[in-house]
Amino acid sequence: MNLGKDRRPVTSQLVQQIQRLMSETGLKPGDRLPAQRELAERLGASRPTVREAVLQLEGMGLITIEPARGAFVAEGFERPETDLTRWTFEQRFSEVEIYQLRFALEGFAVRLAARHASQDDLARLSELNEAMRRAIDEARYVDAMECDFTFHMTVAEIAGNRSISDILALYRPIITRSQRPPVREPNRLHEAFVEHGAILRALSRRDGETAATAMRHHIVQSSDRMKVPFIAS
Repeated sequence: MNLGKDRRPVTSQLVQQIQRLMSETGLKPGDRLPAQRELAERLGASRPTVREAVLQLEGMGLITIEPARGAFVAEGFERPETDLTRWTFEQRFSEVEIYQLRFALEGFAVRLAARHASQDDLARLSELNEAMRRAIDEARYVDAMECDFTFHMTVAEIAGNRSISDILALYRPIITRSQRPPVREPNRLHEAFVEHGAILRALSRRDGETAATAMRHHIVQSSDRMKVPFIAS
Protein backbone atom coordinates (compact mmCIF):
# COMPACT_ATOMS: atom_id res chain seq x y z
CA MET A 1 0.00 0.00 0.00
CA ASN A 2 1.28 3.46 -0.84
CA LEU A 3 1.06 5.38 2.42
CA GLY A 4 1.84 8.60 0.63
CA LYS A 5 -1.33 8.50 -1.39
CA ASP A 6 -4.10 10.62 0.10
CA ARG A 7 -7.24 8.49 0.21
CA ARG A 8 -9.07 10.44 2.89
CA PRO A 9 -12.65 11.36 2.17
CA VAL A 10 -13.45 14.96 1.25
CA THR A 11 -14.93 15.64 4.70
CA SER A 12 -11.65 14.81 6.47
CA GLN A 13 -9.70 17.05 4.12
CA LEU A 14 -12.19 19.83 4.78
CA VAL A 15 -11.74 19.40 8.54
CA GLN A 16 -8.05 20.19 8.10
CA GLN A 17 -8.83 23.16 5.85
CA ILE A 18 -11.12 24.66 8.48
CA GLN A 19 -8.47 24.03 11.16
CA ARG A 20 -5.95 25.96 9.07
CA LEU A 21 -8.45 28.74 8.48
CA MET A 22 -9.04 29.03 12.22
CA SER A 23 -5.31 29.37 12.84
CA GLU A 24 -4.52 31.65 9.91
CA THR A 25 -7.30 34.11 10.76
CA GLY A 26 -6.20 34.26 14.39
CA LEU A 27 -9.42 32.98 15.91
CA LYS A 28 -9.32 32.69 19.70
CA PRO A 29 -11.46 30.78 22.22
CA GLY A 30 -14.95 32.24 22.21
CA ASP A 31 -14.68 33.67 18.68
CA ARG A 32 -17.44 32.75 16.27
CA LEU A 33 -16.60 30.75 13.17
CA PRO A 34 -17.91 31.94 9.80
CA ALA A 35 -21.37 30.60 8.97
CA GLN A 36 -21.48 27.28 7.15
CA ARG A 37 -22.66 28.99 3.95
CA GLU A 38 -19.63 31.29 4.05
CA LEU A 39 -17.28 28.40 4.76
CA ALA A 40 -18.70 26.49 1.80
CA GLU A 41 -18.09 29.46 -0.49
CA ARG A 42 -14.60 30.20 0.82
CA LEU A 43 -13.44 26.58 0.67
CA GLY A 44 -15.27 25.54 -2.49
CA ALA A 45 -17.21 22.78 -0.76
CA SER A 46 -20.84 21.76 -0.56
CA ARG A 47 -22.84 22.83 2.47
CA PRO A 48 -23.64 19.21 3.51
CA THR A 49 -19.92 18.42 3.49
CA VAL A 50 -19.18 21.55 5.53
CA ARG A 51 -21.89 20.53 7.98
CA GLU A 52 -20.25 17.10 8.42
CA ALA A 53 -16.84 18.71 8.88
CA VAL A 54 -18.17 21.11 11.51
CA LEU A 55 -19.69 18.20 13.42
CA GLN A 56 -16.34 16.40 13.31
CA LEU A 57 -14.60 19.49 14.64
CA GLU A 58 -17.08 19.59 17.50
CA GLY A 59 -16.38 15.94 18.25
CA MET A 60 -12.65 16.68 18.30
CA GLY A 61 -13.18 19.38 20.91
CA LEU A 62 -12.00 22.16 18.60
CA ILE A 63 -15.29 24.02 18.55
CA THR A 64 -18.60 24.19 20.37
CA ILE A 65 -21.95 24.53 18.63
CA GLU A 66 -24.65 26.65 20.21
CA PRO A 67 -28.19 26.27 18.80
CA ALA A 68 -29.38 29.35 16.91
CA ARG A 69 -26.03 31.08 17.52
CA GLY A 70 -23.47 29.15 15.53
CA ALA A 71 -20.09 27.53 16.07
CA PHE A 72 -17.47 28.98 18.43
CA VAL A 73 -13.80 28.26 19.01
CA ALA A 74 -13.37 26.03 22.06
CA GLU A 75 -11.27 26.87 25.09
CA GLY A 76 -7.63 25.91 24.69
CA PHE A 77 -7.36 26.61 20.96
CA GLU A 78 -3.86 27.79 20.07
CA ARG A 79 -2.21 29.46 17.12
CA PRO A 80 -0.69 27.85 13.97
CA GLU A 81 2.12 26.09 15.83
CA THR A 82 -0.45 23.90 17.54
CA ASP A 83 -0.22 20.19 16.75
CA LEU A 84 -3.83 19.64 15.76
CA THR A 85 -3.52 15.90 16.26
CA ARG A 86 -3.27 16.49 20.03
CA TRP A 87 -6.68 17.91 20.80
CA THR A 88 -8.24 16.31 23.85
CA PHE A 89 -11.58 14.53 23.81
CA GLU A 90 -12.30 14.02 27.48
CA GLN A 91 -14.78 16.89 27.76
CA ARG A 92 -17.04 15.18 25.22
CA PHE A 93 -16.39 11.42 25.21
CA SER A 94 -15.43 9.01 27.96
CA GLU A 95 -13.00 6.12 27.52
CA VAL A 96 -15.97 3.76 28.02
CA GLU A 97 -17.71 5.31 25.01
CA ILE A 98 -14.61 5.00 22.85
CA TYR A 99 -14.13 1.32 23.70
CA GLN A 100 -17.79 0.73 22.83
CA LEU A 101 -17.34 2.59 19.54
CA ARG A 102 -14.33 0.43 18.71
CA PHE A 103 -16.28 -2.73 19.63
CA ALA A 104 -18.91 -1.84 17.03
CA LEU A 105 -16.68 -0.46 14.27
CA GLU A 106 -13.74 -2.83 14.46
CA GLY A 107 -15.89 -5.91 14.85
CA PHE A 108 -17.48 -5.06 11.51
CA ALA A 109 -14.23 -3.89 9.90
CA VAL A 110 -12.41 -7.15 10.59
CA ARG A 111 -15.33 -9.07 9.07
CA LEU A 112 -14.79 -7.07 5.86
CA ALA A 113 -11.03 -7.55 6.10
CA ALA A 114 -11.53 -11.32 6.08
CA ARG A 115 -12.90 -11.00 2.55
CA HIS A 116 -10.05 -8.88 1.20
CA ALA A 117 -6.87 -9.77 3.10
CA SER A 118 -4.03 -10.89 0.84
CA GLN A 119 -1.02 -12.90 1.93
CA ASP A 120 0.98 -9.68 1.97
CA ASP A 121 -1.64 -8.09 4.22
CA LEU A 122 -1.48 -11.02 6.63
CA ALA A 123 2.31 -10.89 6.65
CA ARG A 124 2.21 -7.17 7.45
CA LEU A 125 -0.18 -7.76 10.36
CA SER A 126 1.98 -10.60 11.64
CA GLU A 127 5.08 -8.38 11.53
CA LEU A 128 3.28 -5.67 13.49
CA ASN A 129 2.18 -8.19 16.10
CA GLU A 130 5.71 -9.54 16.47
CA ALA A 131 7.06 -6.01 16.76
CA MET A 132 4.56 -5.38 19.54
CA ARG A 133 5.64 -8.56 21.34
CA ARG A 134 9.31 -7.55 21.17
CA ALA A 135 8.49 -4.09 22.49
CA ILE A 136 6.57 -5.61 25.41
CA ASP A 137 9.45 -7.98 26.20
CA GLU A 138 11.84 -5.02 26.28
CA ALA A 139 9.44 -2.85 28.35
CA ARG A 140 9.14 -0.35 25.48
CA TYR A 141 5.48 0.22 26.21
CA VAL A 142 5.05 3.35 24.07
CA ASP A 143 6.41 1.44 21.07
CA ALA A 144 4.13 -1.48 21.89
CA MET A 145 1.14 0.88 21.99
CA GLU A 146 2.07 2.31 18.58
CA CYS A 147 2.37 -1.17 17.08
CA ASP A 148 -0.98 -2.11 18.57
CA PHE A 149 -2.74 0.94 17.13
CA THR A 150 -1.09 0.42 13.73
CA PHE A 151 -2.27 -3.20 13.76
CA HIS A 152 -5.86 -2.05 14.23
CA MET A 153 -5.56 0.71 11.63
CA THR A 154 -4.12 -1.78 9.15
CA VAL A 155 -7.09 -4.11 9.66
CA ALA A 156 -9.39 -1.16 8.94
CA GLU A 157 -7.42 -0.28 5.80
CA ILE A 158 -7.58 -3.88 4.58
CA ALA A 159 -11.35 -3.80 5.12
CA GLY A 160 -11.52 -1.12 2.45
CA ASN A 161 -14.00 1.13 4.26
CA ARG A 162 -12.41 4.58 4.29
CA SER A 163 -15.00 6.03 6.67
CA ILE A 164 -14.08 3.49 9.36
CA SER A 165 -10.38 4.18 8.85
CA ASP A 166 -10.99 7.90 9.13
CA ILE A 167 -13.09 7.59 12.27
CA LEU A 168 -10.40 5.51 13.99
CA ALA A 169 -7.71 7.95 12.88
CA LEU A 170 -9.81 10.88 14.10
CA TYR A 171 -10.10 9.36 17.55
CA ARG A 172 -6.48 8.23 17.70
CA PRO A 173 -5.60 10.66 20.54
CA ILE A 174 -8.09 9.20 22.99
CA ILE A 175 -7.57 5.61 21.81
CA THR A 176 -3.84 5.82 22.42
CA ARG A 177 -4.34 7.84 25.60
CA SER A 178 -6.48 5.03 27.01
CA GLN A 179 -3.59 2.60 26.44
CA ARG A 180 -0.55 4.73 27.25
CA PRO A 181 1.88 4.10 30.12
CA PRO A 182 1.97 3.82 33.04
CA VAL A 183 0.69 0.37 32.22
CA ARG A 184 -1.51 -0.88 35.02
CA GLU A 185 -0.61 -4.59 34.64
CA PRO A 186 2.48 -5.08 32.43
CA ASN A 187 2.32 -8.85 32.91
CA ARG A 188 -1.01 -8.88 31.05
CA LEU A 189 0.22 -7.15 27.92
CA HIS A 190 1.17 -10.45 26.29
CA GLU A 191 -2.55 -11.23 26.29
CA ALA A 192 -2.96 -8.62 23.54
CA PHE A 193 -0.32 -10.39 21.43
CA VAL A 194 -2.20 -13.69 21.84
CA GLU A 195 -5.53 -12.03 21.03
CA HIS A 196 -4.09 -10.49 17.88
CA GLY A 197 -2.92 -13.97 16.93
CA ALA A 198 -6.47 -15.29 17.16
CA ILE A 199 -7.64 -12.50 14.87
CA LEU A 200 -4.86 -13.28 12.40
CA ARG A 201 -5.70 -16.98 12.30
CA ALA A 202 -9.33 -16.23 11.55
CA LEU A 203 -8.35 -13.79 8.82
CA SER A 204 -6.05 -16.35 7.23
CA ARG A 205 -9.03 -18.75 7.02
CA ARG A 206 -11.29 -16.01 5.59
CA ASP A 207 -13.52 -16.63 8.60
CA GLY A 208 -15.13 -13.25 9.13
CA GLU A 209 -17.48 -14.40 11.88
CA THR A 210 -14.68 -15.81 14.04
CA ALA A 211 -12.48 -12.80 13.28
CA ALA A 212 -15.24 -10.46 14.47
CA THR A 213 -15.72 -12.48 17.65
CA ALA A 214 -11.96 -12.45 18.29
CA MET A 215 -11.73 -8.70 17.67
CA ARG A 216 -14.60 -7.90 20.01
CA HIS A 217 -13.13 -10.16 22.68
CA HIS A 218 -9.79 -8.38 22.28
CA ILE A 219 -11.34 -4.92 22.70
CA VAL A 220 -13.29 -5.94 25.81
CA GLN A 221 -10.16 -7.51 27.28
CA SER A 222 -8.16 -4.40 26.42
CA SER A 223 -10.60 -2.25 28.36
CA ASP A 224 -10.29 -4.65 31.29
CA ARG A 225 -6.48 -4.49 31.19
CA MET A 226 -6.63 -0.70 31.32
CA LYS A 227 -9.20 -0.74 34.14
CA VAL A 228 -11.84 0.92 31.98
CA PRO A 229 -15.27 -0.67 32.53
CA PHE A 230 -16.65 -1.74 29.17
CA ILE A 231 -20.19 -1.04 30.36
CA ALA A 232 -20.43 2.19 32.36
CA SER A 233 -22.15 1.82 35.69
